[in-house]
Amino acid sequence: MITGRNLSIIRSGRKILNDVSISCPPGQVTVIMGRNGAGKSTLLRILAGELLPDTGSVNMNGSTLSSLSSRELADRRSVLAQTSHLTYPMRVREVVEMGCYNRYDRLKHYERESLIESSLEKLKLNSFADRFFDTLSGGEQKRVLLSKCLAQLHAGRVAGKQQFLLLDEPTAALDVEQQFLFLELATSLAQREGIGIIAVLHDLNLAARYADRVLLLKNGKKQVAGNVRQVFQPDVLRAVFGVACLVQDHPHLDIPLITTYGSHHQSTADSLSRA
Repeated sequence: MITGRNLSIIRSGRKILNDVSISCPPGQVTVIMGRNGAGKSTLLRILAGELLPDTGSVNMNGSTLSSLSSRELADRRSVLAQTSHLTYPMRVREVVEMGCYNRYDRLKHYERESLIESSLEKLKLNSFADRFFDTLSGGEQKRVLLSKCLAQLHAGRVAGKQQFLLLDEPTAALDVEQQFLFLELATSLAQREGIGIIAVLHDLNLAARYADRVLLLKNGKKQVAGNVRQVFQPDVLRAVFGVACLVQDHPHLDIPLITTYGSHHQSTADSLSRA
């Protein structure tokens, strides 16, 4: 379990994150949502141990993040950032192999090769293994970086230790099919391997499809948290995102289907003009 309690970040006298608490269980997908600037990526960085909060604390598996060494932290969680840049040419296989570096001295050569092949296979990247990373499309690069994250978690796996994968806008730059494939993989990791997934998403319907729990932020404050049916209510979405929407049962799946039809202010103005 990753638990953040009363987390705040203050910059130039302004609270970027304001007294936010969150619990992220292993084996589940927790999604963080909100408008641009709501504090989503800041919260994710705190939960990853990359950013220290000004107030509050984060606990992972019974230990505060500040008490964990960099190796222990790398064993227990992996992070896929919004953007990543390599300053020199590397082949896809070499990028994925970077995920093994935390345990490189403890892994035999055949163990590293097996981890790399397995991680490439899960993302259907075997045919890309010898291509240079910088020749790939943005979506292909993101799949390679996720493959590196999987290699890191598998290399750092210790019996009895819960692990987490943190994803910051993972579906950005992916086409529609790849968005589904990417999140299907994340869901399967949660269900099959007990890895906790914490993801920042913008697409309401993708969150409704794949999230076990959703936390909504507005202006750095926690607005509501719960399962998708509890959270995705028209009045809640209007208050957080400023959009008018229709929430109904999905025709094929046991999830809500959200249809947005303009900003709340514009929809109100249209209704008044028709009246």
